[in-house]
Amino acid sequence: MKKEVIINISGLQLDVSSEEPIELMTTGNYYLKNGKHYIMYDELTDDSQIVKNRLKISPKIVEVTKKGASSSHMVFERGKENLTYYDTPFGSLLLGINTSKIDLEETEDKMALHIDYGLSINSDHVSDCSIDVSIASKNTENQDSADCAK
Repeated sequence: MKKEVIINISGLQLDVSSEEPIELMTTGNYYLKNGKHYIMYDELTDDSQIVKNRLKISPKIVEVTKKGASSSHMVFERGKENLTYYDTPFGSLLLGINTSKIDLEETEDKMALHIDYGLSINSDHVSDCSIDVSIASKNTENQDSADCAK
């Protein structure tokens, strides 16, 4: 995969009143180190503050690190509950992440990740969630479009 990537993230909380997915499409950087995939990208909050994100992906463990207006280090590991603090400008919340499924598919220029997990806040189960992340080399997206135009 090339260094510059296009990232599509879609998340869904199943036990809440509105089951609309949260979606983000952005660009970022990718590298492979010691068999682990790293994806870095910036996210803009509603009040125009930047949150720096890092995904560290391996077949059995996925880590999401956020630094900025909201900060956290979430660990998704199948069959385990991992606890972390989610720091916001309004205070900290204790998150419990109980991962039931991690699927990772890789090709030369693309990667697809799917995670199912339960989310608790301050020891109370809030919802069952899923997240889908697709990462593609920036030039691959352009090449696919060019191939379709032929």
